[in-house]
Parts: sequence; structure tokens; C-alpha cells
Amino acid sequence: MPINKLFDSNIETMRQALTLRQERQGLIQSNVANLETPGYTGQDFNFAKVMQSAMSGQGELARTDKGHMQLDAMEASKTREFASEKRPVDLDQEMVKMAENQLMFQVLAKTIGKKFDALRYAIDEGGK
Repeated sequence: MPINKLFDSNIETMRQALTLRQERQGLIQSNVANLETPGYTGQDFNFAKVMQSAMSGQGELARTDKGHMQLDAMEASKTREFASEKRPVDLDQEMVKMAENQLMFQVLAKTIGKKFDALRYAIDEGGK
């Protein structure tokens, strides 16, 4: 049975959110690393917009042949929504973004863990 049948596609949505959080963390880290680089402008993407695009399936390409590879909607939506902020990097703002992003990542990871704990409990107790 596919995993999304067990959890009503919640796991897949959370997987996408974790991946986006990881990507955003990389951008924030790049901003901090290039803090003193002359001419560097901060880069980020709007998490809510990208997640909404990924969930609605925007960016999916029609496959005209069964041999064509399927493009991941989340990857396509990220490239559409990625933007340079056209401002110098402010360390304080980047640290706030990083802390918020890390917190949301941890919440998602714990939520996924709890879903699997519930499944493990159902399997263990169902056999008794």
C-alpha cells in the first residue's frame, strides 16, 4: 500500500515542506556567507507562495510520451518564485529568518515522526 494512502497525503505535503525549508536554509546561509561581498544582494523565496504552487500542482508539465521524465512541481515552482531581494544583506534579519526556518523545520520533522509513531503503535497493538 502506498504511504500516501495511510496518511491522506499528509506525509507527502510535509516532505515537500521539509525540502523547501532545507532549500531556504541554504539561501539564508549563502546570504550570511556573502555578507561582506561587494555588490552581493540577498536572495530568498516566499515559502508560502512556493508551497502553495507545489500543492496545487502548478508547474507540472504534460507528458506527451510515456518515456518522458516527469518534472517535479515543487522544483518548477521554486525556480519561478526565487528572487533576489535587491538589498544589501542585514545580518540581524538573516539570523531571524534562519531561526524561524529552523524552528519550522523541527516542527515538521517532529510531526512526521509522530505520524510514524502512531502507525508503529497501531501495528504493535493491533497484533495483540
